[in-house]
Amino acid sequence: MTGLTLTLEAPAEVPLDEALVVVVRLRNDGAEPVATSSRLDLAEDDLSVWVGREGADRVRAEWPWPVDSARREVTLAPGEELVGSALLLAPAARLFPQPGDYSVVATFAPRPDTEVASVPVAVRRVEAFDEAARARRRALEDPEVVQSICSLSVMGTAAEGLDLLAGPGGAPVARLLSTTVTTTTADLRAAIDDAVAATGAVTVAAALASVLPPGLFPGDERLAVAADVVADADSGDATAAALLSGAATIHG
Repeated sequence: MTGLTLTLEAPAEVPLDEALVVVVRLRNDGAEPVATSSRLDLAEDDLSVWVGREGADRVRAEWPWPVDSARREVTLAPGEELVGSALLLAPAARLFPQPGDYSVVATFAPRPDTEVASVPVAVRRVEAFDEAARARRRALEDPEVVQSICSLSVMGTAAEGLDLLAGPGGAPVARLLSTTVTTTTADLRAAIDDAVAATGAVTVAAALASVLPPGLFPGDERLAVAADVVADADSGDATAAALLSGAATIHG
């Protein structure tokens, strides 16, 4: 399937007590319209993200609750793109077992017999800087906390870890995702406002879309609240709105 280009965007450096979210773009760089899967998220399995480091095998970022959904397609006109995101979070530090330099690459199946791959992106994971941050890192490595964030529901004994991550002083993305699990939709706007102020509209939209893919959760009130905040932020970047809507946009 010619014409489709997959790119991956990630922050250059992320502490280990923060949840890492990457943005993935599928763009039609060809001269003709192209029909493609629109399931640009980890939960539905058309998108895969792989993490590697020197001297170790590459590890796939697996979603704990894969969804067997019906295939959804969109036709991208020349110059149009889909934007998705992926939360790279796994229990017991399986993806990022220690501080250091990692290589992250995405692959996507626009149709069952075709795959496109991104160029690898370098990400440095740095050690949590104090005991409070190290406690947050341990919480992010707790399997039940990971499952709770990915399912947006409190699993097992995860409540204490989620409260720790959502507390004052926490890393912005982990704090937002944990708060989304533990608070009501009516109280979520303040948390999204704080996160946008701390880390920007695109990062916030990517974080929420990674656990609430808009194609799987059309009309979800939490996405609508985030879209309102992003619109108010008015950054001039259409990426955040595209992440929250799942709609194709013109690149650039």
